[in-house]
Amino acid sequence: MDIEFKQTVKIFGVLFLVFVFGVLLGVSLVNIGYVPVGESKVSFGAATQVKEAEIRVDLTIDYGNGDTQIFSQEVLRSGGTVLDLLENLERLHGITLQKRNFPGLGVFIEAIHGVHNTNNSYWQFWVNDKYAQVGGAQYILKDGDRVLWKRTSQQEE
Repeated sequence: MDIEFKQTVKIFGVLFLVFVFGVLLGVSLVNIGYVPVGESKVSFGAATQVKEAEIRVDLTIDYGNGDTQIFSQEVLRSGGTVLDLLENLERLHGITLQKRNFPGLGVFIEAIHGVHNTNNSYWQFWVNDKYAQVGGAQYILKDGDRVLWKRTSQQEE
């Protein structure tokens, strides 16, 4: 075979492997949420940039012992849940979570930032001053919502 042809095939093979690696890396980054996938388009003249819809939510954590933390205007993907919001805090602000998944029932928060449930006080949440009637993984937030997580023995109806 001609030497030039062999070199062309080698170069093509290397470029193809780089391309495949790039595609696989890109798909992996999207799947773990590192690279957001666009939902809405924003136009800038002739160019169109894809931008994901975001919401901003206020969150207060009341540890039930006199300590409170406030997180204003936390950014979340549109369609995000109360549980997604807590998991964002864990990732972005180091607020540790302990949770347990009960198949068929959902995720139960056992501790936030080292403050555990007790025999008579549990982590509960309210959105816009209304006690949630579903679990955090099912409650879809809207832009401007105010979430309160509170460790309390208070029983809401």
